[in-house]
Amino acid sequence: MSFFALPADIVVERDVEIQMDDGVTLRANVYRPDGDGEYPVILSGTAYGKDEFTADYCVDFPALAEMGCYVGSFQVSDHTSFEAPDPAYWVPRGYVVAVYDTRGYFRSDGRPGLFSPRDIRDYAAVVEWAGTRSWSNGRVATMGVSQLAILQWYLAAQRPAHLTAIVPWEGASDPFADINVHGGIPETRFNQWWLQVARNGTTSNSLTLNPLTPHIGKHLPQLARHIVQPAELEQIEVPALICAAWSRQGLHSRGAFRGFERIGSRQKWLYTHGRKEWQVFYEPEALAFQERFLEHFLKGHDNGMDEVPPVRLEIRHSLRQYAVRAESSWPPPDITPTKLYLDADDGTMGTTRPQSVAAARYEPDASPGLTFTTTFQHSTEITGPTALRLWVQTDDAADMDLFVVLRKLDASGEEVYFEGTDGFEQAPVAHGWQRASRRLLKPGTSTSLAPDLDLAHRLPMEKRHPTAVEIEILPHSTYFRAGEQLVLQIAGHDIGGNPRMGCDRTINKGPHILHTGGPWNTHLLVPLVSQQRSELS
Repeated sequence: MSFFALPADIVVERDVEIQMDDGVTLRANVYRPDGDGEYPVILSGTAYGKDEFTADYCVDFPALAEMGCYVGSFQVSDHTSFEAPDPAYWVPRGYVVAVYDTRGYFRSDGRPGLFSPRDIRDYAAVVEWAGTRSWSNGRVATMGVSQLAILQWYLAAQRPAHLTAIVPWEGASDPFADINVHGGIPETRFNQWWLQVARNGTTSNSLTLNPLTPHIGKHLPQLARHIVQPAELEQIEVPALICAAWSRQGLHSRGAFRGFERIGSRQKWLYTHGRKEWQVFYEPEALAFQERFLEHFLKGHDNGMDEVPPVRLEIRHSLRQYAVRAESSWPPPDITPTKLYLDADDGTMGTTRPQSVAAARYEPDASPGLTFTTTFQHSTEITGPTALRLWVQTDDAADMDLFVVLRKLDASGEEVYFEGTDGFEQAPVAHGWQRASRRLLKPGTSTSLAPDLDLAHRLPMEKRHPTAVEIEILPHSTYFRAGEQLVLQIAGHDIGGNPRMGCDRTINKGPHILHTGGPWNTHLLVPLVSQQRSELS
């Protein structure tokens, strides 16, 4: 990362006070063109500090590099708040950029309550404030990455009058299910770090967090689910440009894709990628896409945005190689869900269901678990969510934790790595998790390719009896050449390898047993793209 001085002709107003209806004062930085005029507004709400520029970012980039996580190269001005739009890019193009500290953080007063109903009411009030200033044309869009994106889902569902468009760039839409608890298993690495960061920015000694700590997620999941509700996505009607990345699995990927699928907006676009979060947000291609979107909806320009295909699909070949294709929907309209049946007898996967019953067992907390492999005979693209049905058994407990990854091997048998969360460059293709007692599905939102867990309820396993579990494997788009292999790995402990993201507290007791063949319909359901269309990539 590098930075440059904000151009001198940009007007900077710092600590502009905004009064809330309960008397609390929030403070914002406003960047606007020099001279009179009415301009559209790009607004961000942050808990990371509107004045915490570049060198003061909450992420220690050198420390990440020591872990094997590399954020890449990007350049922003020295007035760019963490994960917020750069005023040096937007103001010269005729926009006002405003960034405010959320309640109780840094320069804003009040009691912190990140993602709380009060926090969302504040955001709506700031939108209305921004839409009625003398320098505003009355059209306000929100923009930002991660936490700055999550807030936008909740805000847009409230439909403030001056909110014209949203740009949630890689943001979870259900923090509890997307980030805090993976398939019912509490995440312990990222959440521990993030909670400390959230506390560091508070202006009081108290902090009320709606994405609850891993301890609450572990011991009181019913309460946690009750408090941390997902955003009411169906209530969102404004135009939306949504970014969702294969490289943010376990953090934002799940919620960003579901956000695109479920919002009520008629005008919405999905920008996918499998690369580095911040580098992509500030790169020329993404900025041009953002600008075209905002120019159309905030300035009213007829620039052809309505004719842009709804989905920019980025298909990964390897860590650095990818192709881009336009699609009319997400998931793509012509995918073919295909069952690959697992065979515990020889460790293979194939389209023919094994007739012979087989079982395999592994020790959950130490061994690499089980692997199942299929070799593609021709070039193959897998694009979309993937689901895994397992018949599992334990003789010593009424529950188990299951960790699943998909891997790609090249024709020589070497693993092909991909980008992961926070720049981890040895990530697998995709991840899935499941605590067996949390296996109940939501009937209204689950599909064969995307099981949706009802995490608020618990159904223990019956000892010494096989139990069916449906595991959601997060969306990805990955290309395999003839002779390359897809490997499914199943274990009882975290096998993702990312030092920044993982689940380190499991409830396993005794060996896990997996049943395949005969009556046991154990299979991986993969979304295959037709070979003819895939070869366009």
